[in-house]
Amino acid sequence: MNDLGIAGFVRSAGLAAITGGVLALAALVTVFVIEGRAEDNMMTSSGATVAGWATFVAASLLAVGLLGVVVRYVGVLSAVGRGALLVLGFSTAVTVGAASTLALVVPHLLERMPDLINNPPAAVPPTFILSGLVSGICAIVLAVALRRAGLRGTATNLLIVGGVVTMLPLPSRFFMLAIAVGVLLLGPGVRAEQPTPAYAS
Repeated sequence: MNDLGIAGFVRSAGLAAITGGVLALAALVTVFVIEGRAEDNMMTSSGATVAGWATFVAASLLAVGLLGVVVRYVGVLSAVGRGALLVLGFSTAVTVGAASTLALVVPHLLERMPDLINNPPAAVPPTFILSGLVSGICAIVLAVALRRAGLRGTATNLLIVGGVVTMLPLPSRFFMLAIAVGVLLLGPGVRAEQPTPAYAS
C-alpha cells in the first residue's frame, strides 16, 4: 500500500472512530431514557436491543480507529506506549465481543432463560468494572506517550478525558475515547503538531 493509500485509510479510520463515538453516546442516552421510565424493564424493551446493536457497531468502529492509530503513530511511540496501545486494542476487542453478546445472544436468552438475564452471575459486574479500568488506564498511558513523542494539544487532552470517562461504570462508556481517537487521526491538534507518521521514511 502506498503512502496515499495509507493516508486514506488513516482518515477513514478517524471518521469511523468518531462515528463510533456518536453511536456509543446515542446508546448511552437511550439506556438512560429507558431506565428513567419506571414502567419499562430495561432488558425487555425494544430500546435495549437498539442500544445493544449501536454499542456493538460503535465498539467495532473504535477498533478500526485504533488500527489507524497503530498505522500512523506506532513508529514514534515508546515501548510503554506501544504496550498500552496493544492492551487497549485487546480490551476493545473484548468489548466488541461483549457488545455482540448483548445484541445477538441476550434477546434469545430473554425468551428461554429470563432469570439469568435479569439476575446475572455475580462475576459480571466486577469484570465490567475491571475492563473499564484497564481500557481507561491504557488510554491515559497512550496519551502521555504521544505527548512525550511530541504530539500535544486537543488530541491528547481528549484522549486523557476519554480514558477517565471509560473508567466510569456506565454503558457504552467508551464514547469519549472513540471521539478522542478520531480527533487524534483527523483533528486540528494533530495537523498542528503532528509527529512523523510510522510509515514515512
